[in-house]
Amino acid sequence: MEAKKEQAPKNGANKISLINRIKNRFRYLDLWLLIPIVAVMIFGDAMVYTASTNMATGSASSFLKKQALFGVLSLTAILIIFIFKIKWESKFINRAVLAVNIVILITMGITLLVGPVTSGAKGWIYIGSFGIQPVEYFKISMILYIAHRFARKIPKNKVWFPNIKLRDVMIPVIGIILTTLMPDMGGAIILILILAIVMTMAGVRKKALLTFLSVVVCLYIAIPFLLPVLGKLPFFQYQLARFDAYVNPWLAGDAGHQLINSYYAISNGGLFGRGLGNSIQKTGYLPEPNTDFIMAIVGEELGAITIWLVLIVFAVIIWRLIVMGIRARHMNQRLVLYGIATYIVVQILINLGGVVGALPITGVTFPMISYGGSSLLSWGITFGVALNIVGQIKSETMNYTIRKE
Repeated sequence: MEAKKEQAPKNGANKISLINRIKNRFRYLDLWLLIPIVAVMIFGDAMVYTASTNMATGSASSFLKKQALFGVLSLTAILIIFIFKIKWESKFINRAVLAVNIVILITMGITLLVGPVTSGAKGWIYIGSFGIQPVEYFKISMILYIAHRFARKIPKNKVWFPNIKLRDVMIPVIGIILTTLMPDMGGAIILILILAIVMTMAGVRKKALLTFLSVVVCLYIAIPFLLPVLGKLPFFQYQLARFDAYVNPWLAGDAGHQLINSYYAISNGGLFGRGLGNSIQKTGYLPEPNTDFIMAIVGEELGAITIWLVLIVFAVIIWRLIVMGIRARHMNQRLVLYGIATYIVVQILINLGGVVGALPITGVTFPMISYGGSSLLSWGITFGVALNIVGQIKSETMNYTIRKE
C-alpha cells in the first residue's frame, strides 16, 4: 500500500512535467508561419465551397465538409509534429526517413502497376472512397532524405557537384522515374527542381545551376517543335494533348477547352472580380473548377487583386522559411527549409502557369486552396516539419544568446 501511495505523486509529477514541456515547446511556435498557413486553409475552404456549387459528383456542402475535415487533420498533424523535439541530424531519424521513403516508393510502384487511371495517369491508390496520391507524400520525404545526404557533402572546386555517390541520389531518381511513368509530368518536374535546387544550396557550383536552367529553358522553347515527333509515340498521348492545348488551345479540340475557359474566367473577373459566388465559368464551362483551376475561379469571383494577395501571403511563408534557413546552425535544417520553400514556389508557378497558359497544363494543384484531402494532409505534414525545425532554430538561438550573456 505504501509503495502505491509513493507511486501516485510520481506519476502526477510526470504528467505535470510533460504538460510543462509542451507549454515550453509552444514558446517557439513561429506565428509568422502558422498564421498565414491557417489563413490560406480557411480561404481555401471558402473557395472550394463556392467553386463546387455546380459539380455533378456532389454538393458544395459535401465538398466543404470534406475539405474542412482534412484541414483540421492537417492542422492537427502540424501541431503534433511541431510538439516533438526531433534530432534531425541523428542516425535514428536518418534511418526512419530512409524507411519512409522506401515504403512510399513501394506504394508508388504498386500504384503504377494496379492503380486506376485518373485524368490520364495512374497516380492514385484508393482505400475505400478515400484516394491517396503517394507522390504528394514523396515530395516531403525526398526533401528530408536529400537534405540529410547532402548536408554531409564537402564541395570540391574541380567538379560540378559535391562528393556525391550513386546511393545519395538513388531514391530521388527512382521516385522521379516512377512519377514520370505514371505519367505525372507536373509531379516529376517538381521533384527534379527540388533536387536540383537543394543540391545547389548544398554546394553545387553556379556553373552547374546555369547549365541546368539553360537546358530547362531550351526544352521549354522546343516544345512546339517537338510535338509532331512526340505525337507519333504510342504513349503519353493524354499529356501530349495538353501540350497541344498549350501551343494553341483554339486548335486543340477538347484538350484546349479547359484553358480557353480559364482565360474567360480571368477576363470576366478583371481587377476586382464579379463577386463571391458569381462565377460564370464554374457553371459547367470549366471542368473540375475546384481543383487544378481553382485560381481561375478566384480570379473571376474576387479579381486579380485577390490572387496577388494570396501570392503575398505565400511570399511571407517563403520569406520566413528562407530567413530561418539562413539562421540555422545545422546544414541539415537549412536544406530542409530551403527544400520546402522551393517546393512551394515551384508548385505555385506550375499551377498558375497552367491557369494563364504560360506553361502546359500538368494537373498540379494550388497549395492548400485546391480541393483534395490527400494533398492537404501532405501539406500539413510538410509544414509540421517546417515549424518543428524553425522552433528548434529559435530555441537554439535563444539558448545561445542567454549563454553568451
